[in-house]
Amino acid sequence: MAVQIVKVTHLRNQAQIADRCVVAESFFARLTGLIGRSRLEAGEAMLFPKCNDIHMWFMKIPLDVVFLRPAPGGRRGTFVVSSLRENVRPWRPLPLHDFKASETLELPAGTVARLGIQAGD
Repeated sequence: MAVQIVKVTHLRNQAQIADRCVVAESFFARLTGLIGRSRLEAGEAMLFPKCNDIHMWFMKIPLDVVFLRPAPGGRRGTFVVSSLRENVRPWRPLPLHDFKASETLELPAGTVARLGIQAGD
């Protein structure tokens, strides 16, 4: 299965959130995620479809985590921010979850604050 890379845009202000977002659809991509990465550059991200629960075990870098749900009446691929967690540290002992979310977007730490991403966007 080929790796799908998509662009993520903030619809409120048209800011580009990520121009290199890997969609983790395969079992292996979902299993490994960003484990082993020593850095995540601005513009990079990873999207986990059908996922509302992540862990930070074995991670080396802090992340901003954005939980998403489908936009009501929105077209396919359009989401609303359900909740977010900023600057989540590696090796956090407990999982992060949002039972209302259907997707999870992992971004470089500081992206949420820099772009003004908020719940409800």
